[in-house]
Order: sequence, then structure tokens, then C-alpha cells
Amino acid sequence: MKFTIEKKDLAALTSLVYRAAANKQTVPILSGLLLQVNTDKGLTMTATDMEIGIRVISDKIEVLEEGSVLVNAHYFNDLIKVLPDTSISLVLNKETSRLDINYGRSSGFINTYRDYEYPELPIKDMETKFSLPQEVLKEALKKTVFAASLTHFRQVFTGILFDIREGNIIKIVASDTHRLACYTFALETSVNPFNFIIPTRTANELLRILDDNQEPINIAFSENNVVFHKDNLVLLSRLIEGQYPNYEQVIPGSFNTSLEIKTSILANSLERARIMPSDDKLKIQHAKFNFREKEALVNTYSEMMGEIEEIIEDLNIKGDTEVKIAFNTNYFLDVVKILAGECEELSINLSGTLGPALIRNPQKENYIYVLVPLRVSN
Repeated sequence: MKFTIEKKDLAALTSLVYRAAANKQTVPILSGLLLQVNTDKGLTMTATDMEIGIRVISDKIEVLEEGSVLVNAHYFNDLIKVLPDTSISLVLNKETSRLDINYGRSSGFINTYRDYEYPELPIKDMETKFSLPQEVLKEALKKTVFAASLTHFRQVFTGILFDIREGNIIKIVASDTHRLACYTFALETSVNPFNFIIPTRTANELLRILDDNQEPINIAFSENNVVFHKDNLVLLSRLIEGQYPNYEQVIPGSFNTSLEIKTSILANSLERARIMPSDDKLKIQHAKFNFREKEALVNTYSEMMGEIEEIIEDLNIKGDTEVKIAFNTNYFLDVVKILAGECEELSINLSGTLGPALIRNPQKENYIYVLVPLRVSN
């Protein structure tokens, strides 16, 4: 195998793929990056740890000799990204089992693995079910993935739910049982209702490869995997097994209090509140809110460190105008920062001191965030 490629093109391809390789050396070949070169396709680059797999194809190379090679993915990526911006020649030396890398008058080499044992991605029989504009899926994942649980005894809460409903509506949902984020979109094509759950790792990898445009990302299924594919790129992921609970039950249908508050002012206040450590029985950083007719009092207290008390003015409130409630500071700030870039004012609907709050952009109906208050002492 022998080919030449510009460093910037090789670095871009490698950065898309290498993270799918295993970090641990339990099965050495799964920490590998497979490079396949032929005159028809050009360069095909694949990495997988059997949980997730990424494949990308590029014709921006000059093929001098067809072949394939398997190298350590993370080391290869680290090396390529620091090479000078020049044309790079990669040559497989079968006698020494190494990949020679030449750039200008300099050179190096990487030892190789046996590529004949490398697993094939199970995508030959994949069936495409529907597609989404890339910018839509990217926005949906940005607004939901952070609400999933890092660890939970019910694995479904560590993933993102794709729920295709009657009327060709898709709801993309994440929850850790203390909060819930839900993004809704109307599909352009007819799809029979079904649902599936992807790991948060898969969602984060998608966020790296999706573009900010209307070009479609196709969603297919093969065996027990979901396959996201576009142009010359494929991302395959295992599905999380299990039944996602009825998330709509936790979305409040009626409210005692509705208010609109300046998003940037609230974000700054919560950023300052987050500095204060937690030293109470909850061991959770939290801010207490006293919503009144024209203002909100925000209090954060630490017996060990001190206290911050702020007043947010110009509050537009309806319903019960005297409400005291406490929220996890970080959970509240997460959604405020997400929405800060798209709306000047935030809509907050309260269903009592201990009832779930619904937070959204008042100008949009396609995204909601449900946050459960904390029970704290006065």
C-alpha cells in the first residue's frame, strides 16, 4: 500500500474516525485504525470498538499502490495532527510490518497490527427508515444530551430516546429522572411509529460529525445497531435495550405561576451562584428563588464559605405572584445557557413549590425542559 495525501485532509479524516477505536488494549486490534486504499474509492478509514463504529471515505489522495493497514488509532491521530502542513506519503513495508510516513525531508514509522482479524462493520444489510436535516439533529442533540444520566441502574436513562409518533412527529428526549429535555420535529416523510435509544457517547460523536446545514443525515438499522450515514461517512452504534418510561407523564399540564425573566441576567446570576459550595445535607449546589410581583430574589448560602443574595428586576409574572422554590444550580444553568443564544427572555412555568417547572423559549414550541425543584430547609 502506498499513497500521498495533504496533511490537512488526512488530519481531518483521522479526527472524525479515531475516537471510535478502543482506548484499552484488552483486544489490541480494536484500538486500531484501518486504512484501506484502492483506485476506485480512494481512502477508506474505519475504527470500531464493537460499541460504536465510524467509517469515512475520501478521494483526495493519489493512489500509488492499493492495499490496507491497521495502526494504533490514537497514536496515529496524535502524530498526524502535529505534522507540518505539507504533502504526506504513507507506505506499508510488509517486511518490517510498519507504516512509513514521509513528510518533506523528514520521516517516521508506526508499527502495524494484523488487519485480517479486524471486524467488518455490519452495514451491508442496513435499512434506512428516515432522515433529518443535519442542523436539526445537531440542535436537538445539543439541547438534550446534557440531561441524560452519566450512570443509572436503569440504562435507558444514560441514553437519548428517539420517539417517532403518529403524524410523523419525532421527539428526541433525555432525562436523568431529575430533569427532562425534549425536542420535537415534524418529519417530511411518512414513518410508522417506533422508538429507539442511543448511548450519549453516540450522540456526542454525532455532534462532532454533523454539519450546520439542511443536508440530510439518514438513519438506518442493521441487526441490533443504528446507522447514521451521509455522503461518504457512516456512524454505527449499538442500541440501548429496554423500555423508556412514559416521559410525558412528568411534563406538567397546568401551572400556578407563569413568568418571563431576562435570560442573560438569570444566566449571570446562576454563574455566580454556582461558585458557592454546598455544605448542607443535600450535598447539591442549589439556589433559592423568591419570585415576587416585579422581581426575583436569588439566594445562595454556604455556612462554610458565605452567601450571595441578588435581586433580578423587571419580572413579568402571572398567577400566584409569591413563590419560594429551590433548584439545582447546575441543572438550571444548563438550560439557561442553552437558550441564552436564542431568546432575550425565558419562560418559566411553575406548578407549586415542589412541582416540576417547565422552562422554554417563549417564541418556540419545539423544545421544553422540565426541572424538578429541590426540597430544602428555609
